[in-house]
Amino acid sequence: MIAMNSIPLQAARLLDSGAVEQAVKLVSGAAQRGDPDALNQLALWHVYGQPLRRDFAMARLLFSRAGDAGHKPAAITHAVFVALGAGADPDWPAALSLLEAAARRDAKAARQLDLLMAMDINADGRPISLPQRDRRSTDPGIDVRQSLFSAEECQHVIALASPLLAPSIVVDSRTGRSTPNPVRTSCDAVLGPIQQDLVVHALNIRIAAATGTALDRGEPLVVLRYEPGQQYRIHHDCLAGESNQRDTTAIIYLNSDYEGGKTVFPTLDIAIKGGTGDALSFANTLPDGRADARSRHAGESVTAGSKWICTRWIRRTRFDPWGLRTPSPLIKS
Repeated sequence: MIAMNSIPLQAARLLDSGAVEQAVKLVSGAAQRGDPDALNQLALWHVYGQPLRRDFAMARLLFSRAGDAGHKPAAITHAVFVALGAGADPDWPAALSLLEAAARRDAKAARQLDLLMAMDINADGRPISLPQRDRRSTDPGIDVRQSLFSAEECQHVIALASPLLAPSIVVDSRTGRSTPNPVRTSCDAVLGPIQQDLVVHALNIRIAAATGTALDRGEPLVVLRYEPGQQYRIHHDCLAGESNQRDTTAIIYLNSDYEGGKTVFPTLDIAIKGGTGDALSFANTLPDGRADARSRHAGESVTAGSKWICTRWIRRTRFDPWGLRTPSPLIKS
């Protein structure tokens, strides 16, 4: 997490006190003078829709200006926005060019570029080839692809998520309140559009290709860490009352130096402990869209070491990732 200068801190205090107009005036004035932190803050406000209206095109422009003014994370976020098509049409070659420019003055961007250059992808960021599919069940479909992610890519995802980890929670659909999760005793981090980078975007493209699904159907990547004694008890990934259901789940095992922690499907008598970078994907629904009870599964208790995975839930139709739980709009991670 980067340190904020006095302008965003003052704005945060003003917003906390209810002085919204003063906060916006303060940050807008600093942005007009070219302050990179203020430009980045305005961009974030336009992304989250508070205290300014949501405007992805404006946010994209402000991230660009903040990056040009020396705000390194904003330069990376600008590249992500271009790749995602936030505020304009998606353009992978242009996003890659932006990252190349950022890499000349930012070691973090340079490491991301190195990972992208090592990927077997085409000019649009799509994988040229995929590991062979190992079908563990036909009905419901359960597949494993070994080494879908490289060890270096796995470490990158872990490093990106580690500062954002928080105890897993559930949100009550009736009250909107968040509470600790009695089913999933772990820590997690959501790598949404602001938290991700071009490497994660390319990995999401790869997951879509491996599962035969459209990229825009996927939720943001969720990274989970399980310590000894922690587990994910038997559950189903479908969401009660949700019309755009989680049709498919993809799990990538980010490490293998732990004991226990197998992914088990009790009804099907299937247990899987993936190696580093291996991907497990399975269908959650029946052809008519109803939840398939046979897809109920659990992450067994870890007995030694730390288990790291990332999960991408894939909806039946296009999913808007911008409305999910996110960090405070006053903090750029």
